[in-house]
Amino acid sequence: MTGKSPPHLRPRPRPLGLAGLLFLSFSSRTLANEILGLKLPGEPSLSPNAVCLTLPGLSKRQLGLCLRSPDGTAAALLGLRLAVHECQHQLRDQRWNCSTLEAGGNRLPHHSAILKRGFRESAFSFSLLAAGVMHAVATACSLGRLGSCGCGGPEPERMPAQLVQLQALAQGKGFPSALPGPGPGPQDTWEWGGCSHDLDFGEKFSQDFLDSRETPRDIQARMRIHNNRVGRQVVTENLKQKCKCHGPSGSCQFKTCWRAAPEFRAVGAALRDRLSRAVFIDAHNRNSGAFRPRLRPRQLAGELVYFEKSPDFCEREPALGSPGTGGRACNKTSGLMDGCGSLCCGRGHNVLRQTRSERCRCRFHWCCYVLCEECRVTEWVNVCK
Repeated sequence: MTGKSPPHLRPRPRPLGLAGLLFLSFSSRTLANEILGLKLPGEPSLSPNAVCLTLPGLSKRQLGLCLRSPDGTAAALLGLRLAVHECQHQLRDQRWNCSTLEAGGNRLPHHSAILKRGFRESAFSFSLLAAGVMHAVATACSLGRLGSCGCGGPEPERMPAQLVQLQALAQGKGFPSALPGPGPGPQDTWEWGGCSHDLDFGEKFSQDFLDSRETPRDIQARMRIHNNRVGRQVVTENLKQKCKCHGPSGSCQFKTCWRAAPEFRAVGAALRDRLSRAVFIDAHNRNSGAFRPRLRPRQLAGELVYFEKSPDFCEREPALGSPGTGGRACNKTSGLMDGCGSLCCGRGHNVLRQTRSERCRCRFHWCCYVLCEECRVTEWVNVCK
C-alpha cells in the first residue's frame, strides 16, 4: 500500500550564518547558477572574520589562504557543499551514500572518518570535492563575485569569416551575397567574447586550498592528492563553449563565444564512471608512500586510485565512516543495489508511514544567510530493519 498526502507548508524564516549555509540542501544547478549570482551591487563584501574564524580544523596554510582571500574561500566552501550533494546524488542507490560527509559543528567534509581511509569511496569523494571547489571558484570569478579574479584570460583569436563580412555587419548592411574565394558561411562567423570562466584560477585555488592539507610522503596523502588532481582534470575535460547570437531581429549573423565550466552533474557522472574502474594500489610501504600499481604510471593519470578494500557498509561502524543501512529507504521492486534485498543486507524491511520536515523555498542573501520555509511531507516508505 502506497500513498502520499499533500505537503503542508508552515512558513518559518530562518536566518543562518555562513556555516549554516554550507549544510543547506540545494541542487547543483541552484548552487552554481543562483547562489553565486545573487549578490547585488552595493552589498558588503566578505571579511576574514565572517569566513575564516568560524571554521574549525583549517590547516595553517588553509587559514592563511582564507585570510588573504575570504571571498574565494567562501566560494570554495560552497563548492564543497555542491560536491557533497552531487556525491549523494551519484551514490544514492549504494550502501554508502555520502551521508557521513555532512560533518556537523561547521567542520569541513575532510574531517569525516571515511576520508581518512583509502577506500574506493574515499577516492571518489576526494575527486568530487576538489572538482567542486574548482567549479565554484571559477564560476564566482566569471560572475564578478571575487576581488582577486574576474573573467578568464584572453582566448586565441578566431575570426573564420573574411573581414568584409565583419565590416558589413558593423555597418548594419548584413552579409554580401557573394564573397571571393572559399570560406565559411555567415552562420560560422564568431569571435571570442563574453566572460569566460577562469578555470585556471579555480584550479589553482582548489589546489592551494585542498592539497596544502597533505604531506606527500604519506601513502594516504599521495592518494588524496592524486584523486584531487583527477577531479580537477574532469572539470577541464568537460569544458563547454557557449555562444550568444548578434544581429538584427534576433538573427544570428554574428556570435561571440566564451569558455564555461560544465554542468556539475556532468562532472559527477564522469567521476562516477571512473569510480567503477578505480585502480587498486598496493601500499607495500606506507611510511615511504611508495605505490605499486597494477598499471603503468601513465595509465593512472586520469584514474581514481585506492589502497584499501571497502567494507560492506551494512552495519554502523563510525571508525570506517559507515553509517550502516538501518533506517534507509529501499525499493522493494528493484533487483539492483537500491533494492530492499541488497540495501538491507538480508535483514528485511518494514513498511512505514513517515512524516518528515525539509527546508524549502530557500533564498540566499549575500552574505551570508538563507531564509527558508519548512515543508512537512507524509508518505509510505519501505525502510531497512
